[in-house]
Amino acid sequence: MSDKPRVRVKAPGVKIAAPTVKRARAQYLRDNSSGILTMRRAVTRDGAVSVRESAERASALAWDFIHNSGWIAGAVDQIITDTIGDELKLSARPKLAKLGWTPAEITAWSRLVEDEWYLHVWRPQEYSLNGTTTLAEHLDGVIRYYLASGEAIGLIDFMPKGMRRRHGIKTGTKVSLVAPHRLKRETNEFIGLDQGIFLDPERGSPTKFRLIGRENGQDFDFDVPAWNGPLRRVIHVMDRGENPDSVRGISVLAPILKVAAQYDQLADATLTTALLQTAFAATIKSPEPSESAFEAIRTLEDDDPDLAADLMDVWGNRIDALKENGISMSDHGRINHLGPGEEFHMHTAATPGSQYIPFSQNLQREMARRLGITFEAFAMDHSNANYSSVRMAMSSVWPIVTRRRERVAAPFCQAIYESWLDEKIGMDQIPFKGGYAAFAANRELVCNAEWPGPAQPVADDYKATMASAKRIELGLSSTEDEAALMGRDAAVTREKIAAEIADMNEKGIPIPYGRSVGGGGPLGAAMPSTGRVARGAEDVDAD
Repeated sequence: MSDKPRVRVKAPGVKIAAPTVKRARAQYLRDNSSGILTMRRAVTRDGAVSVRESAERASALAWDFIHNSGWIAGAVDQIITDTIGDELKLSARPKLAKLGWTPAEITAWSRLVEDEWYLHVWRPQEYSLNGTTTLAEHLDGVIRYYLASGEAIGLIDFMPKGMRRRHGIKTGTKVSLVAPHRLKRETNEFIGLDQGIFLDPERGSPTKFRLIGRENGQDFDFDVPAWNGPLRRVIHVMDRGENPDSVRGISVLAPILKVAAQYDQLADATLTTALLQTAFAATIKSPEPSESAFEAIRTLEDDDPDLAADLMDVWGNRIDALKENGISMSDHGRINHLGPGEEFHMHTAATPGSQYIPFSQNLQREMARRLGITFEAFAMDHSNANYSSVRMAMSSVWPIVTRRRERVAAPFCQAIYESWLDEKIGMDQIPFKGGYAAFAANRELVCNAEWPGPAQPVADDYKATMASAKRIELGLSSTEDEAALMGRDAAVTREKIAAEIADMNEKGIPIPYGRSVGGGGPLGAAMPSTGRVARGAEDVDAD
């Protein structure tokens, strides 16, 4: 018996692939399913290239917003006020002890220099080349140029004696401010020219600046040496920490130009919507028959002519009523009448909704964060502020103010001060032990100075003063430190106090200085902790 044949029949079906399981990965730039990071194109390149390609456009847009946006213009004014105030005062700090000077001689010489400097920088004819600008006004321009272009440029010239005699001027050192776009943005690596600045091939330091002049209606290029011996000829200030590998700066507003444009666009769209709300449309909802109803009446005429005639009479009466009592939106004092069964509807544009203020404030916060001022100062909105929030906000942004003062404004002043002092000592208009030769040999020690600006704003003067006194009492701060926080020179303040005490002693006025203690003064009043009060021309112990 043979075996039964066996036939293998392939079973019908489809292969089902096993579901893919995404492996968890721990890495940088891990994207999600939307590919939001993949769509954002970015490359790594030198900061100098980024500045070179974008600085001119960024500066143009920044100036446009400064000129046409009240928010940005006001913020720029606020930054200038915080950084410069009325002026940056010279606080001479010469290191002359190594040269055999006594502390009294150093103090007297410093006060003389500060007085002469004050008289010089507040006389436009003596300070500026065109005779119209003071140092304080130049500093305003420096900060404004820095915010719009990321840099500021000044030139120091020396006016010849004959020219000074013709104009009745005593000082030869003259300063002028140059717009940053007048520093030609030209690059030629074969001759060491980078964005208008010639660089030393060994050190990479600036040697010349290629500027764009204008004469008789024509622009022309001319090169100016960066140095005049040991003194600066061109002052080029910028925050070199923002783009360390670039010799030129870019506008501080560059990261928020899009945000500023979005805010303007939002404001324009909201205004357009508000204007549309003043226009309206009026419609009347009427039960009048449509075309299909008239067709039904025509059909009814064949079956019941009398009923069709009655319906036509009813609608005829309604139409006659509409003709006599129409709706008018232009006639004043008119009472409008609607036909039977009609409804009157007014249509207006919809408002943007409740999201406008939160979104606009978020844009303002982003702009304020970049500019280095508080949101309250930028938007002039203190509705949600309290003492703690204002104090914390100011504590956060004030280091930005002092940073700009020390890196942008103060170097501009220092360069001018060194040239001016060199001339004054060289012309024997300010005495110096050892003469000009001793000064030239120790220039860095003699020209050392500080440039304090306005004090940090505080929400409560009394609390801030008590905190300052407590720091001094605990030895955590000195009067020099506290005076610097207030934008003052402690040495000058002490001299003023000493002069006032001498004058009060002479005139028999009680001395208000010193720590007050209760019950120790006349009639049980508080008095200075020294326990002394002026009587006539002498100080005697209080009873």
